[in-house]
Amino acid sequence: MPQVIFSHKKIREKEYLNDLLEEKAWFESENFDAFFPKNKDSINKEMKVGSDLLNKKMVWLRNEWKKIEKEYFAAVKKLRGKKLSPIYDCHVSCFGPEGKYTRPNIIFVRLRGKLDKQRVIETVGHELLHLLFADLFESRKLNYAEREGMIDAIILQSDLINIFRRYKKQSIGRVHKKLLEDILQKL
Repeated sequence: MPQVIFSHKKIREKEYLNDLLEEKAWFESENFDAFFPKNKDSINKEMKVGSDLLNKKMVWLRNEWKKIEKEYFAAVKKLRGKKLSPIYDCHVSCFGPEGKYTRPNIIFVRLRGKLDKQRVIETVGHELLHLLFADLFESRKLNYAEREGMIDAIILQSDLINIFRRYKKQSIGRVHKKLLEDILQKL
């Protein structure tokens, strides 16, 4: 069964924060809710504060994910067109958007405040689906809004809704109905 490994490594965090600063204009142009370090010079100081805040939250996050991990991957295995990896790395940060992914098997989640804590398990599941279907969506040339719409639809119309009962779809998503039907078809 696939497994998600949660971590907060200094080297990855520094790379992530530098990447976020480079992408800041895009996030702002898309009205994306994201937290950024002030600037490149303040990254080391802000990383220290973030690490201190995350220590207890990381233990909680690992325990909460373990409660649903088997059920999550059992539901995912029923879907067509996905590509599973044995291990997924989940970098946890106080910065960035709620979630982000990098192929082939890395996801980033924000765990900063109360709202993040309420949604972080859903965010892990959502970002994992992006990785699982990245090849399929790329082969169909889906744009950002279409990928988001498909991920929302997969969660809301599959057994994943039994795990994420309060899941709310994003307003930007567009769904390819035929592709969705193919993914949801029984194996």
